[in-house]
Amino acid sequence: MTISRDTQVTGLEGRFDTLLDQNQRIMKENELLRRALLRHPSGALQIRSMERSLGLAYRQAGSTESDGLSSNSEALGKD
Repeated sequence: MTISRDTQVTGLEGRFDTLLDQNQRIMKENELLRRALLRHPSGALQIRSMERSLGLAYRQAGSTESDGLSSNSEALGKD
């Protein structure tokens, strides 16, 4: 049983490493796309609009949590 348990842990570690690698690649690609978008006249407006939308969604999701952090993020968003 220890062998199968070790195999499962190794498999999970491998999957986790794969996900970390994919996340790093996505972050790099996102930065490259952001730079390319900023070169276009309406690019900065599109980025700001999306960041506002994401910020609003984040604040709304945080308002349903009761961990105390949501009240701080809501207060920050109102200023």
